[in-house]
Amino acid sequence: MTIFYFTSTGNSIQVARSFSGELVSIPAVLKGAKRYWKDDVIGIVTPTYFGAPPKPVMEFIKDVKLESEYLFYVLTCGNTPARAYDIILDLASEVGLRFDYINSIKMVDNYFPYFNVKSQVETLPSKHVDENLNRIIQDVKCRRQFIAKSDWYGKIAGWYMSIFPLSPKAYKNFYLIEEKCDHCRICEKVCPIGNIVMSESLTPIIRSKCLTCGACYHNCPSGAIHYKGEKSDYRYRNADVSLTDIIKANDSVV
Repeated sequence: MTIFYFTSTGNSIQVARSFSGELVSIPAVLKGAKRYWKDDVIGIVTPTYFGAPPKPVMEFIKDVKLESEYLFYVLTCGNTPARAYDIILDLASEVGLRFDYINSIKMVDNYFPYFNVKSQVETLPSKHVDENLNRIIQDVKCRRQFIAKSDWYGKIAGWYMSIFPLSPKAYKNFYLIEEKCDHCRICEKVCPIGNIVMSESLTPIIRSKCLTCGACYHNCPSGAIHYKGEKSDYRYRNADVSLTDIIKANDSVV
């Protein structure tokens, strides 16, 4: 089994690991040359960003060839995957892929422009992550055929996000408290798309391709990176995932 994953705070790594397959980072694939994978079971595990799969994941699906007897996709989200199910199916149809299983699992919503992340962490027990994840794992083991559909809340959320999409200038809302920055360059290493460069004084510059994924924000050891309008300054990384795991995922090449 091969599991491709994309992560900024570790939720998708936790889920991907649970399938006990060979893990392959999607950002690492996009930086490398290999474009063909074959296995009896292939899975994709990614977060949902603003009601859709992350843009690099959609690029990955368009760019690689996956050959498998059973292909599945698991989305991690805070409250709803919104439009993501439909986007995945449309994209798969465009490139000639057929997913046998698509589902989602609710975890911590760490999107700081909209949510108080500390409060989201406190609600985690009510989401029954282990129970729901085990159910998905068993589905995949049995090779269940299942394509999830958005509920009414997801449809409303998806409609809202399509009417009011994330501004392409959202990256400008990030700012640095310079006296806190210890010039460790971790923000540069955890960015999944290589969008952060260092100035001559080794302070980060966030460029315009930003996904607003929060990898730099949440993984900054000194809490130097902030966002205008943030609902809290609480930093989150999945408890089962290390900073080294995030760096390895986003600062490597396959």
